[in-house]
Amino acid sequence: MSNLFLIIPVVIVYISIIVMYLKQAVPSNQLLFGVTLPKQGLKDNSIKQLQAEYKRNYTLYAVIALLTLAPFFVLGSYFSLSLIYLFVWIAAFLYTSKLPFNSIHRKASRIKRENDWLVGEKRTIRIDATITQLKKSKLVSPYWFIIPALLSFMPILISLSNHDRLLRMTGIASLAMSVVLYVIFTAFGQMKTKVYSENHDINAAINRAARRYWSMLWPLLAVFESINAFVAYMILSSGSSLTFTQWMIGIVMVSLIPLGSIFFVHNKVRALEENLADTDGESILTDDDGYWINGSTYYNPEDPSVMVPKRMGMGTTVNMATRGGKWIQYGSILFALVIIIPLAAFAVHSDQTSPAIAVSDTGVVAIDYPLYDYSFNLSDVKSITLEQELPSGFRTNGTATAEYARGNFSLEKLGAAKLYVFKNTPPYIHIELDGLAVIFNDKEAAKTEALFRMLQARLPQ
Repeated sequence: MSNLFLIIPVVIVYISIIVMYLKQAVPSNQLLFGVTLPKQGLKDNSIKQLQAEYKRNYTLYAVIALLTLAPFFVLGSYFSLSLIYLFVWIAAFLYTSKLPFNSIHRKASRIKRENDWLVGEKRTIRIDATITQLKKSKLVSPYWFIIPALLSFMPILISLSNHDRLLRMTGIASLAMSVVLYVIFTAFGQMKTKVYSENHDINAAINRAARRYWSMLWPLLAVFESINAFVAYMILSSGSSLTFTQWMIGIVMVSLIPLGSIFFVHNKVRALEENLADTDGESILTDDDGYWINGSTYYNPEDPSVMVPKRMGMGTTVNMATRGGKWIQYGSILFALVIIIPLAAFAVHSDQTSPAIAVSDTGVVAIDYPLYDYSFNLSDVKSITLEQELPSGFRTNGTATAEYARGNFSLEKLGAAKLYVFKNTPPYIHIELDGLAVIFNDKEAAKTEALFRMLQARLPQ
């Protein structure tokens, strides 16, 4: 299995998260499922049942999460798709791993309120202000669909001037998808009001907030699909050699983002329903647990501290009620995206781009490859040979997969080297320069041999 080394960080993340959440079923300093309970509460039968339920649910989740890694092994030698799939898997795993915990946390919190098991200092949280704010929630303006519409119209307009039929069909398909999502947007805005409580204000608040959450989703998905259509056109128009299997895998992976977004909004609405439906609409008597959303996210406007000790796991977490906490939380996500998206794009480009070599009339050899371009003069070549084996070594600055190695390497006996090779596809052209070796080959042995003869013929006599 090529690219198997990519699974190592995934295994570390998987084990760390599963162990951390399974440990939440064991009380620690009167804390269970992110809820502070008195000693008599920890011995209560209802809490014991929750512990058993949580262990069953989380064990099942752990098995399912592990099974979802199967596509990684199907991807085989497609390094870029393997990398992207693992990025998507880790993001989905980090989000979904807390859902079984959140569900049990809410049940434990409800049992605590029903039994009045408050621990430490008590305080009252007024719910009416939250309900009033949620009742003011409005649907996102349908004019936001102008953005994906414009993104769809642009390819159509451009195709009229250059008669590019594929570009025109891309724009039409993108526009059609935007129309479909607009219809869904309208339908969700008119969805039937649900009854969650005997308190009419609570029902109004939950329904209005739910409609707003869903109305935000559909325009964003329309923009996402419009961009996807354009990317697909760029791949097709560039003459990509992607196989049917690669295309199918790519389609499935791209579909995970819309599905994940729908799942995210659904769970956000569900959490809102569970948090408000069982309140009286006036107030809730609570202790320090009230500062911890779902038992893991700290939100305390009265605490100026930006960082506080975690309730779950080791280390610290941020106070999301502070400006600094929000900057750290959202800035970390943005920072990760800034790194991951270009890295994934470069991996895809590397998989689909082969190094190209050209020799000018003046004897300059130019090797063209993203980020690792290199050129030298044939007059500087000390020797050029055709070898059947690739020297062993390690990468210093470049890309290396089971299929290819490109960039800067340090090789046994040769020292510093620039590699532009397909592994396990000899022969290899070895070019010795002053203090540097350049090794190049083509995927087809005949082309490599022809290039070697041409370079050898062009060497100064």
